[in-house]
Amino acid sequence: MTRCADAPWPGDGADAPSPWRWQGQPQSWSRAGDSLRIEAPGGADLYNLPGSYEADSLPLLRRPVEGDFTAWTRITVEGSAFGDAAGLALHGEDGWLKVCVERTRAGGWAVVTVLSRPASDEAMGPALDGPAADLLVTREGRRHAVFYRQQPQEDWRFVRTFLGFTAPQLQLGAFVQAPFSPSAAARFAPLRLSPVPLGDRR
Repeated sequence: MTRCADAPWPGDGADAPSPWRWQGQPQSWSRAGDSLRIEAPGGADLYNLPGSYEADSLPLLRRPVEGDFTAWTRITVEGSAFGDAAGLALHGEDGWLKVCVERTRAGGWAVVTVLSRPASDEAMGPALDGPAADLLVTREGRRHAVFYRQQPQEDWRFVRTFLGFTAPQLQLGAFVQAPFSPSAAARFAPLRLSPVPLGDRR
C-alpha cells in the first residue's frame, strides 16, 4: 500500500490534542512509544437494537478523516469475558460501524462487525487464533469495506463491504468495550492512514 503514514496517538498524561478527541471517558489510557493502551469501564458498549439491547457508553478516541482513505492498526485485547473487545469505528451523520477483535460466547476470538443505520446489524466474521489481529477499514466514494489479517506479513482478507456514509468527512476512532464484565483493555499499534483506498479483494 502506498502513501501511508503514521497518525500519532495523543501524548500520555495529557488531553488528546487535535485531531484526536475523546467521546466518552475511558477508565484509563496511556501511551508507550508508538503503542496506545485503553481500558474501558464495565458496561462500556455501543449498540442499538430497540426492544432487545441498547447501549451508548463507549469510550472512543476519534479523529476526522476526509474523502477516500485506508486506515489500519494492530489490536491486542486484554479480556476474558464474552463481549470484551477492541477495534476501529467509523461515525457518519447517517450511522456508524464497529469492527473489532471480540471474545465469543464459546470462549474463542473472532472478528465482529456491527453496522448501525440506525438499528444495529451484527455479524460474526472469521475466527482468530487468539486475541490479536490487524484490522483495516477503507473507503472509496460510498463503498466501505473491512479487512483483517492475523499476522502483519499475511495478505489482507475480506470481511464485509457496504454502501454508506454520505458525508465527505467521517470520524475514525479506536475503542475498547466491556459490555458484560467489570473492565477490559487493549493495546493499539500505530494507526496508519493512507488517502489511497484498498481495492476489492474478495
